[in-house]
Amino acid sequence: MTSTHSWKAEVVVSNLANELIRDLDTYIARLKSSLEVTAAIESCDHPDAATLLSTYLNEVHVGLQLVSPFLEKGMRVLEVGCGIGALTRFLIEHDIDAQGIEPGAAGFGFMPAFSKAILELQPPLTDRQWLPIGAEKLNLDTHGHFDVIYSTNVMEHITDLEGAFEGMTSVLAPNGVMLHLCPNYFVPYEPHFGIPLLPGRPKATEKLFPQTVKRLPGVWEELNFITAQHVKKLASKNKLSVSFEPGGLSQALRRFDKDESFRQRQGWIAGAAQRTIMYSGLV
Repeated sequence: MTSTHSWKAEVVVSNLANELIRDLDTYIARLKSSLEVTAAIESCDHPDAATLLSTYLNEVHVGLQLVSPFLEKGMRVLEVGCGIGALTRFLIEHDIDAQGIEPGAAGFGFMPAFSKAILELQPPLTDRQWLPIGAEKLNLDTHGHFDVIYSTNVMEHITDLEGAFEGMTSVLAPNGVMLHLCPNYFVPYEPHFGIPLLPGRPKATEKLFPQTVKRLPGVWEELNFITAQHVKKLASKNKLSVSFEPGGLSQALRRFDKDESFRQRQGWIAGAAQRTIMYSGLV
């Protein structure tokens, strides 16, 4: 399909991308040791605030790997579902005009405190905020154009996918790029909980793994079980050209062997499934 917009583009690793990847660990270490973030952890009434912060920061690497090949200094960039804003701030510090939106921040007591702390890191970003809106609320008159729009494991949590696509398309610059990393639920596997899904009936899986589903309250209920076919339809409706990068699930499975934090979050069921798939060669 010919279009001035695209969902995915060819990857060319630039000097900026290499610079960003090189600097990320130093940035995360600075963030963790900052007085602002330390104070946010100490004042937070969530018992697992420090663990949750580490989880968010661990995922920053995934988001940067996704978006960095497409970035240039001076670009306007939008992160959909920016969480606590750690990656968005990192991009701002590297002369990228980045903005984040996070509609879920108000629903988690620890997120606003961490977001505020990250904005107040030295040097403070006193003229910034992460907008508390969903992608369906985006519009050109209010928010302007963005050269790159991206998200990391967010699309599967959006209730109004049709509205989200319309909103993102409305602010995507001509020849702009959207990049979204998320599960394809055509594959009968749920990565948040690490459980297999009943083919064609993902919601019914809850009856097979009720205790596992309860481990992350509210997450199961909000999953939309997005598929590549659904994305194709939404892209076509919004006049977006679309392509898909294969191998996302295999990358996640290989992550078990490289990322201890990720492996611990997935649990024993996911670990058993990973070992079975890896040893069988199905990956």
